[in-house]
Amino acid sequence: MGTTNENVLTAAQQAALAEAITRAEAGTAGEIQVVVSSRPLIDHPFYALMWAAVIALVLPWPVALLLPVDVPELLALQASVFILLGSLLAFTPLRHSCVPRAVLRAAARGTAVDHFLSLGIHQTEGRTGVLIFVALPDHRVEVVADDTIHVRVGPSAWTDVCTRVLTGAREGRLAEGLEDAIAEAGRLLARHAPPDTHKDELPNRIVVL
Repeated sequence: MGTTNENVLTAAQQAALAEAITRAEAGTAGEIQVVVSSRPLIDHPFYALMWAAVIALVLPWPVALLLPVDVPELLALQASVFILLGSLLAFTPLRHSCVPRAVLRAAARGTAVDHFLSLGIHQTEGRTGVLIFVALPDHRVEVVADDTIHVRVGPSAWTDVCTRVLTGAREGRLAEGLEDAIAEAGRLLARHAPPDTHKDELPNRIVVL
């Protein structure tokens, strides 16, 4: 995509969100990281071409039942439908709408876990790191919590964090939604991982891709 980091979140917004992380972490031993991606989770044309192939295989048969079409004409019709529909779906923004929801969910979770590991969030001393991952083009938000936090909080507790980000993004106020989500994550962490004497182990910055 041609979206730049500045178009996703301005430098001032990123600085404000970094301060929000610092405030949220002040009352907890937990560590919060945020990754915002403007890249589609699935950007290859496989699913678009798959749907084009399925439709091309099925659509000509009603024509063959209603009209006297011989086999070569039927095959030519199937090929034409596949080429036209495949081009429409694979090379336009419609490509992203062809990806099944279950595939998007799995891709969002997998990508979030990859960032969780690559940023070293799993290496904090108390295993209290939390990642908020936002895939903007696909309207997906995932929270990945390290072992200590996951056991204490549970997966369902992060629903409100995700909702705050999605609501803000849909209303055109992504930065405000993220700030609300960071504050809510901080409240959850303060409840289940109260502050101790360990240092701030992770940089309080927003990663924008």
